[in-house]
Amino acid sequence: MIIFSIRLFSAISFLCSMKLLLCINRFSDFKSLFEEIAARADQPHAPMPDPQSATFIFPIHYLQHEIDVCETGYGMFQTTYKITKAISQKRYHLALKASFCNAYKPELKIGEVVNVIKDKPGSPTLSMADEGKAADLYDQGLMDMESFPHFKGAFINMNNSYMNVMMPFKKVVSLTVGRYADLNDYQMNCEKYKADIETTDGLGFVYPCMYERQPFYQLNAVERNLATGEDDFEKAKLILNETLLDILQKL
Repeated sequence: MIIFSIRLFSAISFLCSMKLLLCINRFSDFKSLFEEIAARADQPHAPMPDPQSATFIFPIHYLQHEIDVCETGYGMFQTTYKITKAISQKRYHLALKASFCNAYKPELKIGEVVNVIKDKPGSPTLSMADEGKAADLYDQGLMDMESFPHFKGAFINMNNSYMNVMMPFKKVVSLTVGRYADLNDYQMNCEKYKADIETTDGLGFVYPCMYERQPFYQLNAVERNLATGEDDFEKAKLILNETLLDILQKL
């Protein structure tokens, strides 16, 4: 009976606590989140790393969760390096990326938080190949659409079913681009890739997580809608901060 009670307590403790890697582009965009966590936890706000230093991860504790906050910066190079280094040094129950995106579909409103279940690599420079089509790495024969972790020309998150049930955000297909599209060429991306949104660093997060078998979940708040011309980063930032706080309380 005593042994059973100990095992049950250990199982409950595991379910109630989580080692989480929270990946964000820039600490300053989530200042209100960290301040709210510090206030609710009734403890001093953990000092953020010096922007001039090589430190890009800082730990916080909230509701028994051990959270490593990773500032990835913007773009594929920084994101890929920092995520790879983080998950090769420590194993996490979940890597959660929270960022911003451009939407291709008019029904995706500014501030809406979406769940990326499929990410596709777009043209690195939006350069045009023959016949006026965007030339991505698949088109150029530089990547195999069927080799691991590729699947039919995409990277699909197969392991986030628990998060999908607990937090049913709209599921979308994302396109990772070398630079954001403008109002003239986003339709080309939308039609070629059947994408709902675009980011400049989504695959920088997804690729290393898939290779390292690290469970992950990718959320993006719409800051700009290319179909409607709407644009409001401050609104998207406010909603994403509120959403993350809600998520941390539900984990």
